[in-house]
Amino acid sequence: MKRVFTILLCLIILFALSSCVNTNNNIENYTSTVEKYHANLFMPKLEDIGEYDDIKYFSREDESLFPTYSMQLTVQYDKETFLHEKERLESAYTYLDAPQKPDWDDTVYTIPIKAFSTKGFDFRIALFEDTDYPKNFGMVGVSDEKFEIAYLWIYAPDLDYICKADENEIVSIYKMGNVDFQICGGPHVENTKVLGEFKISKQEAVSAGVRRIKAVLN
Repeated sequence: MKRVFTILLCLIILFALSSCVNTNNNIENYTSTVEKYHANLFMPKLEDIGEYDDIKYFSREDESLFPTYSMQLTVQYDKETFLHEKERLESAYTYLDAPQKPDWDDTVYTIPIKAFSTKGFDFRIALFEDTDYPKNFGMVGVSDEKFEIAYLWIYAPDLDYICKADENEIVSIYKMGNVDFQICGGPHVENTKVLGEFKISKQEAVSAGVRRIKAVLN
């Protein structure tokens, strides 16, 4: 039976505070993690990323709700090198030109967006012939302001789809400092004060140390 995840699903792709989460930021483990997360076709080899000013690596394993493995590589360059590497990305990757639906069900989205922007980065979702969306996929982001390129990879072997096609919800990206970075579907507001008064109708556990509330406005 396929697992069903509604628009409330959040794919946590970076750091989260949970007892069921293992994290790693040792760049020496990068190559082995690429192999472990089946990211060979997407994540670049360290020797191929050009001469950089700074590099940051992070990987995350979360088995609290369903197995999700993610990794991030962010590379900062001087302006000239950044522009060269940014241009190289156009030939190094092919990108989605539309949201993706599976062959087995056209009423759901495996990938509901093809691109998004967050925190000064413009991300595009990469396309590979043997990519099994959304069980594994990669995103490339560039920041013209910071002269940085970011590579994000998701490996969620038990995930069948992200949302239903008739939900018509915008997928948004949210980051809480260095604590949490999420792709979320569903209605959103910039600040909870916009909601005014609301009544909590249900609360439930999502994972260790994380709870979800459902509320009704007015």
